[in-house]
Amino acid sequence: MLAAVLPFSRLLGRRVQDAGGFVLGRLADLAVEVHPTWPRVVGILLDVDRPRLALIPWSAVRQVDPVVVLNVPRIALTPRPLQPDEVLLREALLDKQVVDTQGVRLVKVNDLLLSRSNGDLVLSGVDVGAAGLLRRLGAEGAARWLLARLGRTLPEHALPWTVVAALGGPVTPLKLRLSRERLQAIHPADLAELLEEMNRDERVEVMHALSEEDAADVLEAAETEVQAHILRSLPAERASDILGEMEADEAADVLGELPAETASDLMARMEPQAKAEVSRLLAYPPNSAGGRMNPDCIAIPATFTAEQTIARLRELAPDAETIYYLYVVDEGGRLVGVLSLRRLLIADPQTPVSALIAPEVIAVRAEESDQAAAALLMKYDLLAVPVVDAADRLLGIVAVDDVMDLLAERLGGRLPRRLERIRRVRRG
Repeated sequence: MLAAVLPFSRLLGRRVQDAGGFVLGRLADLAVEVHPTWPRVVGILLDVDRPRLALIPWSAVRQVDPVVVLNVPRIALTPRPLQPDEVLLREALLDKQVVDTQGVRLVKVNDLLLSRSNGDLVLSGVDVGAAGLLRRLGAEGAARWLLARLGRTLPEHALPWTVVAALGGPVTPLKLRLSRERLQAIHPADLAELLEEMNRDERVEVMHALSEEDAADVLEAAETEVQAHILRSLPAERASDILGEMEADEAADVLGELPAETASDLMARMEPQAKAEVSRLLAYPPNSAGGRMNPDCIAIPATFTAEQTIARLRELAPDAETIYYLYVVDEGGRLVGVLSLRRLLIADPQTPVSALIAPEVIAVRAEESDQAAAALLMKYDLLAVPVVDAADRLLGIVAVDDVMDLLAERLGGRLPRRLERIRRVRRG
């Protein structure tokens, strides 16, 4: 249970004296022990001690108002250094940008809010409004008085610490632990939009805070310019690991935006399988169906039964671009038909899939333009169109979201509700 809020700015600069009244200095900062819910104040830093970061333990503090008074004489104090699991509030958070994970936006910390909890003083929130800024300038009282005369009030805008992800400072494992869980709760598309508002250091910090898989999801949802900027800013090993977790077509697209030397270096560091898939896509012009396709589609041998096909689906579906269509191929990998999930599920388990397929498959050649693929998607109201080579061998698929921009252009910048809904579903 948290008690009344105490703004951090009101403590800054307060005189600190020992139990005998001897003035030791003024309060320059507070150290907190990192905790995902309520970081607990564990020490105070005096302005005279800032160069050596010698903390006075919070247990030695008797009162904080109107001045900070210790419960021991100065000769009994045992200052200690900042520990690895502790941060200084002013240094780490004040005036820094943080992510409001509820509103999904970047906000600047104008003040920090402290509260009593079970005998401890804890960080309970951040003030991101004008009131916090005016308070630090010493103008809060005057502003409230003036607004009251006008029949108005000073708007308050504070966020509980539990919805804040800290960013903006040096990348440290400590701060990243604070942020990771909260960042992971944000939808990749929302986090991708936030990246566009962040500076280089903040982007790098976010990408370090996420797992490689989550970082890949976020990067896939970001604008191409942001993708390229992030990959150039990250250490090469980290960037190549994230690329390896991305869909091959997305990875190929962003590599195509990088300087040739950078792209070559990152590809050289990728795992062999991911590198081979991306290399195959990069062999096609970027505006061709081959350049847009995703090779992660499900190809079912024509010799399979319905039962074998369902077993294969369970095995491949987690990594497949889509399972809306099952493409059936012969022993040479040539596309011979398409199978609907409905027909598959209601068929007798021993029925050969060759007896269930629709043999007339709408497909596009890899060397054809991506606009041709988009036209087929629109004309036949498809979610994906298969891509084949000159010998009709299945190479991959171009899905709706792979050519979403082209479809929007054809429709005057507006996508049908159905396609928008599909995109949201596909991105989870």
